[in-house]
Amino acid sequence: MASLLVALAMSCVPFSAYAADPLESFNRTMFAVNKGLLDWVINPTVDHIGPWVPAPVTAGLSNAYANLTEIEMVLDNALQGKAGGAAASAARFGINSTLGIGGLFDVATPLGLERREENFGTSLCKTGLAPGSYLVLPFVGSTNTVAAVALTAGIAAEVYALSFISTTLATVDFVVIDLGGSASALRHAKNIPAEGEDLYAVQRDEYRRYIETGCASTHPEMKADLSEPVAGDL
Repeated sequence: MASLLVALAMSCVPFSAYAADPLESFNRTMFAVNKGLLDWVINPTVDHIGPWVPAPVTAGLSNAYANLTEIEMVLDNALQGKAGGAAASAARFGINSTLGIGGLFDVATPLGLERREENFGTSLCKTGLAPGSYLVLPFVGSTNTVAAVALTAGIAAEVYALSFISTTLATVDFVVIDLGGSASALRHAKNIPAEGEDLYAVQRDEYRRYIETGCASTHPEMKADLSEPVAGDL
């Protein structure tokens, strides 16, 4: 509880501080941890096991993963006031979880229910919340203090709700979606050079652009903030 209150207090900052990096020392340590996970665990596992997995199995697992993330799409669409999108995501999850045999097959799309994917950062901005200070979490990567609190609460609520349906489903959701999705996000972080630059600063700036894209429509003042130097920028 204490850590939650601290994170909430840190998140109560003006919009002009959203790109700040007051936790740079901690963040750089977590960045190094994540890079070690990528270099020594995640990438070697995917590179060595991936080629041996048959294409139908890969497609089925991909569909199952996408189906579990429909739960998150329901929340994202709801936060943005898109009732139709939330309903479509809920319907997709219900259809693919049953007729699609646990999501292994995408039955909903041929029925006209297209995936309504939304940006989590944008969804939070729609609520009026300003992004908090930049934060790097182990096995998660770049985020901010507000999103970290919201994500933690969301994961807890999601697993709790699913446990009423099936403890197995709740466990699979946590392991595959929350932990597996984090590993996938780390592996596929874009525009991060392998060497020759301050990799931490590059990733931080990439995240700042991501936040600007998601929130500028609701908070135009943030676009101007992006041009301001960040404490600790090289």
